[in-house]
Amino acid sequence: MTSFISGNFHFGKPEFDPDKVWLSSSYRVLLIKQGIEKAGSINKLGRELGYRSRVHPGWSIRQILLGYQAFPLDRLTKMAEFLGLPIEDILQHRTKPKAVTLESTKDALTRNGLYCYYPR
Repeated sequence: MTSFISGNFHFGKPEFDPDKVWLSSSYRVLLIKQGIEKAGSINKLGRELGYRSRVHPGWSIRQILLGYQAFPLDRLTKMAEFLGLPIEDILQHRTKPKAVTLESTKDALTRNGLYCYYPR
């Protein structure tokens, strides 16, 4: 199966989905770092945002942290409430999925002391 790549499409999916929010790497990593610090761990942050896995509720947070998936808008809204930030301020850092790269993510993880989460 071939992927359709055009102006508004990336790998066969619409580039802009109002329910999925891609944040710039530097801001995304900083935001999640603040959440982890406030919650106490990535698993506790996952539970705060409504992820209910018994084994690893922080798995989705890790995927978002590494830029593998977008923030679901409802979870991002919970994150904003949890951190006491206006959602409008967070949405100013919205970006296109193609702008989230491995290099930008690794750089942001290093600058924020989260290099233990480097993608393998």
